[in-house]
Amino acid sequence: MTNPLSTPRIAHVCKPVYNHALMAALCAATLQGSLLLMPGAAQALELDYQHQYNEKDRDHTDKVMITQALDNGLAFSFQFVASPAEKSNGQPGQPFEHMTKDSLKGKVKYSHKLTKHLKFKPKFTYSQGKDKKSYKPALKFPYELGYGFSATPGYYYKVTTYKDGKETKRDNVWSLGGKYKTEHMSIGVARKEIYSNQIAFDGKKRNYSNKLYIDYKLTHSFTPYVEVADVYVDKNTDERQARYRVGFKYKF
Repeated sequence: MTNPLSTPRIAHVCKPVYNHALMAALCAATLQGSLLLMPGAAQALELDYQHQYNEKDRDHTDKVMITQALDNGLAFSFQFVASPAEKSNGQPGQPFEHMTKDSLKGKVKYSHKLTKHLKFKPKFTYSQGKDKKSYKPALKFPYELGYGFSATPGYYYKVTTYKDGKETKRDNVWSLGGKYKTEHMSIGVARKEIYSNQIAFDGKKRNYSNKLYIDYKLTHSFTPYVEVADVYVDKNTDERQARYRVGFKYKF
């Protein structure tokens, strides 16, 4: 039987996507298998799919993340990020067309209850992109205020290096989030303040973002969500744009 990937008409499109998707699947399967062999591993596997659209850039991004949580508070994630290839005229590609890999991300996080109301949540993220790589240690301290309300201050330090020899970028980011949660729904807001060693927004080394998100637990396993954020367009101007994200989480 003829291999469909060998057909000249579609080989240049399908083969890269096939290889990247296969690599993502194999890595996720390996991660899951190794974790299940660890003592105390919980059968808590979660799939998170997300589609992102930027209003003025008009670009689309799709993210698929698999997370395995353990009984002891540790969790391991693997994320595959892809976007449509740019058109020959330089315009953004159409959603889900000629998808190419943007980056692969690995995450390790831990949750520990310090008091009845306060948690300690460190996280480390490593990302490998087309022309750059980054690592990001982070800390969050969720605090339950009562009556379904909570507040989460946080901080992360992100270092990004580039293959073309550009100066290494270093970002110090402070965040503050607030959330209201019921049995089936949660609604939250968050703000980030970004301080960089390079120009980040409006010709300055400071940037910010605000977001609003809502999720709704339809079943024990399935939770769709939507997010709207205010983000920058170009680092040298004061132009802003809306960033939309829709997705779902599914627990196995």
